[in-house]
Amino acid sequence: MSGELPPTELLLIDGKPAPAADGRSFTVLDPSDGSAIAEVALAGQADVDRAVAAARAAFTAAEWAGMRPADRGRLLTRIAEAIRREGDRLARLECQDVGKPLRQAKADVESAARYFEFYAGTADKLGGTTIPSAPA
Repeated sequence: MSGELPPTELLLIDGKPAPAADGRSFTVLDPSDGSAIAEVALAGQADVDRAVAAARAAFTAAEWAGMRPADRGRLLTRIAEAIRREGDRLARLECQDVGKPLRQAKADVESAARYFEFYAGTADKLGGTTIPSAPA
């Protein structure tokens, strides 16, 4: 890099970018050459507490709790599709961030997409109901 980092990457809490409550950040280094690749907000206890509270509220909010299971599945499928669509970029970022081989990073991205697909497939199959069958 040119020696000057872009602005600090913020935390994402309740769907909104936010700096760390105490203003702390850290520098992410490229393990291949030690160069600085980003400045990232460093979450502290207050940030974790806010994130957990936001996640709990989102989980019980009507937008999610009231969503039909099949619609939840479709949403999770769209996330898997987005992961795959951005797969090359995500894999290259992972390589730069942690120094793993590109092949492994691509496999990790694919694995993440497959987890979303798995849970998308189960979203409307939980809850104790079954598909009615004809009498034997």
